[in-house]
Amino acid sequence: EAAYKSEGISLIRSLNVYDVGFRYEKLAFLDDAQANDLSNVVVEQNDVLLNITGASVARCCIVPDDVLPARVNQHVSIIRPVSDKLNSLFLHYLLISGPYKKLLLQAGEEGGSTRQALTKTQIQALKIRYPKDLRIQLEIVAKIDTLSQETKCLEAVYQQKISALNELKKSLLHQAFSGEL
Repeated sequence: EAAYKSEGISLIRSLNVYDVGFRYEKLAFLDDAQANDLSNVVVEQNDVLLNITGASVARCCIVPDDVLPARVNQHVSIIRPVSDKLNSLFLHYLLISGPYKKLLLQAGEEGGSTRQALTKTQIQALKIRYPKDLRIQLEIVAKIDTLSQETKCLEAVYQQKISALNELKKSLLHQAFSGEL
């Protein structure tokens, strides 16, 4: 961490990669010389990032445009689908779906070591099933995006209701213990 800079080229680490999106907190930065040393792990627009080691193995997100230019450290793998065959957003949703997450986690356990890890060979061997028509992929992505937004709205409503119930509970307890009931 002593080598990190306060600004420059982003260094994406596993703590930035989550299934529900990219976390900017603790994003590290490199200077040009450091970044040049990592020229084999250059992140490009629409890359899918996959955590490949440790407790966060199999977490996955799309790189946000505002962190580019960027590099990844040794705990994050870059998956770059062929854009005219497989949409990055579709691939991301596929990799975080239950069946594929289970496959990735099982593969991460295969090494038998004390630390979960996915190898390049395991990632390349992963069989991906997807509609060949990009329009169908985009339709599926749009449906998932819509469902995700609706879920977030419902979650916000329920959080408000839980907060209101907690306040009511506190109020009732206060009234009960102060003899006002």
